[in-house]
Amino acid sequence: MTAIHKQDLPFLTITFRQDLDVLFCRWRVAVEGPQFTEGYLAALKLALQHRSRFWLHDLRMRNISSEQERSWFIANMSPPAATMAPGIFIAYLMSPLQRQNLVSETKPISEVIHYSPHLHARYFISEHNALEWLEACRLQAVP
Repeated sequence: MTAIHKQDLPFLTITFRQDLDVLFCRWRVAVEGPQFTEGYLAALKLALQHRSRFWLHDLRMRNISSEQERSWFIANMSPPAATMAPGIFIAYLMSPLQRQNLVSETKPISEVIHYSPHLHARYFISEHNALEWLEACRLQAVP
């Protein structure tokens, strides 16, 4: 039987699947700064409870983060990630249009982004590919 732990916020569903060792964060609407921080803190709390280092954030219904939100994310997620060696790995799932908009703003999104030595992310338009990457990260992290 699959152990599933779930938390629902009005704008986000957070589910930890023990069989996959993945924390799924499915954003349901566009959010402002307070919801952004509440959502990430709720995800972090559940992740720490289950020592989950592999997250999939489904951004297809959510807006792109502002510069202020990205700064908050790095400042507030990096310290807890350091306690979960070798760190937290986040696969961001987005729509093709979101990907196109992001590519025009940043470096190629096929690359892993290292927010800190213990906080890593990569963008995907396929959930299957995102889960494959998280599994590869998990296998590399286990000696």
